[in-house]
Amino acid sequence: MPRASNYRAVLEVVVRGQVQTMRASYIGLLSGLVFSIVLVYLLIVVNFQSWLDPFIMISALPAALAGIAWFLFVTHTNLSVPALMGAIMCMGVATSNSILVVSFATEKMTEGMDSVAAALEAGLRVFARC
Repeated sequence: MPRASNYRAVLEVVVRGQVQTMRASYIGLLSGLVFSIVLVYLLIVVNFQSWLDPFIMISALPAALAGIAWFLFVTHTNLSVPALMGAIMCMGVATSNSILVVSFATEKMTEGMDSVAAALEAGLRVFARC
């Protein structure tokens, strides 16, 4: 009787169909998200003529991603293509909100207010608007 150790199992798993399409969609959406963040950063650099202000604006995006992940966890929602599209839209809203905050704080600093007070007032003003 042949022993099992004499035989080598040759198995190959090939992912096809919906899983392959889903992976391609995720890769496309995530690469689009990264590309859009870089493009928005460069456009803000040109608009504000500064490298620091756009970096401050883009620094709000990790907090937005954390909020998206938390909300998906709390609602027991799977990560899907519509969820990723919503995440991209949420990132756009977070970016535009941070542009408003930094613009308002910069305006207050040019009026003579110190940076901490200007940032606090800008945050409170935008938060009160919501």
